[in-house]
Amino acid sequence: MIYLIGIISTIAWIWLIVIAFKNSFIIWGIAMILFVPACLLFGILHWNKASVPFILLVISIGLMFTLSPAEISQFK
Repeated sequence: MIYLIGIISTIAWIWLIVIAFKNSFIIWGIAMILFVPACLLFGILHWNKASVPFILLVISIGLMFTLSPAEISQFK
């Protein structure tokens, strides 16, 4: 389960970066590469362009918090 969540969050993160660079938001793209939480701010501020990957990212982050300690210890 943890691998699936990780894959989904990585895809959403890359998708947001692509949207930022594609729409000439070069500073946002660089900021999201260097500081991952900038993706959340970008998703909120540019909702009409980035709603789907933003929702995927938020859901995957929420699912990370629902993992049990046993599932997390298997990841080590």
